[in-house]
Amino acid sequence: MITRKQKEESVKNIKDKLSKANFIAFVNFHGLSVAKAQVLRRALRKSGADYLVAKKTLFSVAAKESGLEIDKKQLEGEVGVAIGGEGEDVVLAIAKELANFAKKNKEMLKIIGGLWSKAWVGADEIKKLAAIPPREVLLTQLAFMLSQPVASLARVLNSVGEKLKENK
Repeated sequence: MITRKQKEESVKNIKDKLSKANFIAFVNFHGLSVAKAQVLRRALRKSGADYLVAKKTLFSVAAKESGLEIDKKQLEGEVGVAIGGEGEDVVLAIAKELANFAKKNKEMLKIIGGLWSKAWVGADEIKKLAAIPPREVLLTQLAFMLSQPVASLARVLNSVGEKLKENK
């Protein structure tokens, strides 16, 4: 049995992590083995996130003290929490890790939803975030798109120049 002092310490720990968080994702981990949970925890740590498992009531108290609104009805089953800090890259990395892990372990892990900048996002939005390519790929795509009109203009001017040479 957990003592009141242990509960208060747990709430304080969760509250500290929540106060620094920009992104919080909730997952139902029913049936997830300890070994698989460790794999998930390590993967999330590499992405810049902490993975916590706590009673929903303790988490709700910590969230309320941090100024976050969480509806306990949305948190179904055994709930784990991935908490990430600043930066859009961290948000995308966490979403990707959770989506990949959930895809590999369909029976054991289900994304419930989360909070991004204190606003609720559903599981579908988190999966959409996971589908966004990395920053480098997006920049490459943007550069390609921006270069196409210039390349097209160069091809047109080149063909006009070739036709002028032919007509001489």
